[in-house]
Amino acid sequence: MQRAVLFDLLHRAALGAGAVLGASTRITGAEQTGEGVCLEAENGTVGSFDIVLDCLVSRSVLCPQPAAPLRYGALWALLDWPTDAGFDETALAQRYHAASRMAGVLPVGRAEPGAGLKATFFWSLRGPDHADWRDAALERWKTQVLELWPECAPLLDQISDHEQLAFARYTHRTLGRPVSPRIAHLGDSYRATSPQLGQGANMALLDAMALAVAFRSAPDPLAALERYAALRRWHVRLYQGASWLLTPVYQSDSRVLPFLRDRAMGPLARLWPISTLLAALVSGRVGRPLAGLGLEWP
Repeated sequence: MQRAVLFDLLHRAALGAGAVLGASTRITGAEQTGEGVCLEAENGTVGSFDIVLDCLVSRSVLCPQPAAPLRYGALWALLDWPTDAGFDETALAQRYHAASRMAGVLPVGRAEPGAGLKATFFWSLRGPDHADWRDAALERWKTQVLELWPECAPLLDQISDHEQLAFARYTHRTLGRPVSPRIAHLGDSYRATSPQLGQGANMALLDAMALAVAFRSAPDPLAALERYAALRRWHVRLYQGASWLLTPVYQSDSRVLPFLRDRAMGPLARLWPISTLLAALVSGRVGRPLAGLGLEWP
């Protein structure tokens, strides 16, 4: 699914529920009072609220713990699906040179019925190297990609400017407590990590669902925040730990870890029950998060 499609679905649902949006306001902090939370902005205090949900992602100014930057990030672009290039429309494909160089092609479906298929193309890049990449000729980078994966040519033909590629900087952080009096942290404000397991949107939606369940069942808003923290605690810790362990296997300067990945993890991943466990891991099902919310996986 494309992020813009998910955003549009949630945006329309929020407006339908009566949400009032305040745009063009940069939040700079929050001050808790006896009766609520006052949000601070560049142009003064925004207002006082009973509960504040911090969804300001990994660099949230409301988060009490800064995120630690990871050495590697990725360039990425949303492109037209390369119809005749031989890629699978239902599977993520990646090519590696050790763990220091990687290209990926991810099918992300259609923005709406009848629209063309899209793909997210991404390229692993060290954060300190981003400025040099921007200053270098684009063709030089394309040559590197094609040396690793020649089938990407139809995708690279769609890229004619550095500005078409956004650079995602990865960080890692897990809050011990995602709530404080009257403030709850959701999504990357709660826990940030590299996207190796592909769980960013899934985990954020589970946070929102857990918060909704907590507010329906708890006797008051402050108790609801504590209930939310309890509902998400173990699933978040499980996936944060798995991501922390696996990230260097796919994005690092190590020579040993990629060797073990290709010679041991690759063959073992095809065997039961490891194959079943890995499928559950990358679909967010390890730890049965929906069962904890009173739901069951269909």
